[in-house]
Amino acid sequence: MRTFLFLCAAVSLLISAHKFSLVDPNGQYKGALFFLLVGIQMLITGALIGGHQDERDLKAQGQTEKEDSKVAGSGIVNESVEEGKKS
Repeated sequence: MRTFLFLCAAVSLLISAHKFSLVDPNGQYKGALFFLLVGIQMLITGALIGGHQDERDLKAQGQTEKEDSKVAGSGIVNESVEEGKKS
């Protein structure tokens, strides 16, 4: 999603640059400004989405490590209890 937004932003900024180069001397910048603003908004949205995804991935990775350590810890306790019963 982030890559798609960055690509769309790049295309929008390229279109705005092209429209700015074709502007008549009377100053009709409406189309170029529209594409410029859309491109900037897409860049900001892509950055925010990317940051949110990175945070979510880190949280998921931390939870997975906690679950793995709990499972390993309970396995060690179960083995020691079984060894105590055999003795």
